[in-house]
Amino acid sequence: MTNYRTDIDAAAAAYGLDADLVAALVEQESGYRFHAYRYEPDFYARYLANNPAYAGREPREVSASYGLMQIMYPTAVDNGYTGEPWDLFDPVENLECGCRHLSNLLAWAHGNVRTALAAYNAGKGGANSAVGQTYARQVLSRYDRIRVLQ
Repeated sequence: MTNYRTDIDAAAAAYGLDADLVAALVEQESGYRFHAYRYEPDFYARYLANNPAYAGREPREVSASYGLMQIMYPTAVDNGYTGEPWDLFDPVENLECGCRHLSNLLAWAHGNVRTALAAYNAGKGGANSAVGQTYARQVLSRYDRIRVLQ
């Protein structure tokens, strides 16, 4: 964690987020591995194949989660990102996108951290799902541990 703590603190501060919460989310998502990558082929088939904005993209670019905060390219674009998918491996860029996304989710959830975290994992439509709520509990457990260590 210490390798990225300064970057986490800066990105969290830029969006008014608790840096320990962001650190917990990073730990949950990637284990602090900037090169983390997860391809989800069903995502492309379900959603993006019919989205003309991504018609020229390779499925592996669009249907993958990138970097420290495991940001999906369409999620990044929806939150104002204009770079290429592979640029999301850059820790500073990734933290910027992830913190912006989390901040937007917190606004959507009216400040409810558990709901925002669940939506981070399962999407807004899955925020109340068992998968989303389990994810939120896991991140909050990590958050409690990180706060004790600080």
